[in-house]
Amino acid sequence: MPRYERDFITQVLARADFVTGTVPMGAQPPEAMLAAVEGWPERSVIPRTRTEVRMQRTPQGPVRDSRTISFPEYNFWTEGRMQHVGACSEYLFLSQRQYAGYASLREGFLELLDAVAGQYPGMRLRRLGLRYVNNIKLPEQDAGPGLGADFWEHYVNPLLLGGLRFAANDGAMARHLCTTELNYGTDRATIRYGIVNSDYPQPNRRREFVLDVDAYCQTVSGPETVPARLDDYHAAACQVFEAAVTDALRARMGRA
Repeated sequence: MPRYERDFITQVLARADFVTGTVPMGAQPPEAMLAAVEGWPERSVIPRTRTEVRMQRTPQGPVRDSRTISFPEYNFWTEGRMQHVGACSEYLFLSQRQYAGYASLREGFLELLDAVAGQYPGMRLRRLGLRYVNNIKLPEQDAGPGLGADFWEHYVNPLLLGGLRFAANDGAMARHLCTTELNYGTDRATIRYGIVNSDYPQPNRRREFVLDVDAYCQTVSGPETVPARLDDYHAAACQVFEAAVTDALRARMGRA
């Protein structure tokens, strides 16, 4: 996949959700995981809850029974909060706001997951995902004038700009977001794109276009499947990005 001197990635997130009961993380996370984030200065424990709903058969018919389960979520941040690890009995994630490349992300996430699997050998995953959020910002004067489809068609695939074209009014557009979901059987992808506008509900005045790609699976699997799946999801996210942008944007990004 192409590499660029400049990218627009504002967040990348790798996350594994566990089958309930297979990671009974309690008073503290595994020692091996703590070693992996030893130099991360900011830490906190956040109380979380989830609701478990069960249907029970009774002589009077099915009865819905629900209960609230509490658990601690352990959080670790690097200086400046550029990287964030969250771990608990329900999930593990690694989030980066300063993306140093896929190899680094992959290595860091697998190290953390291996630490949890080593402590809890019965660990099973119910969901695995890799998400890239690209916020394409082009405030530079040489990028051209305008805020709507006539501007963005130079940098974004025109097939993604139908809603902007329909609005046909740069001065009134407050927000425009679309979602496309792809189903490949075991593997899925959700693609969100458009104008978020941080000043919403005020009319948009920023040249910012979001392309958010979340590739994932929701099948029960073991940790041994994770490396290959992450590679597949990274490749899929790159393909979506390349299909979504034009050569004019690639030129502004520059090949590394």
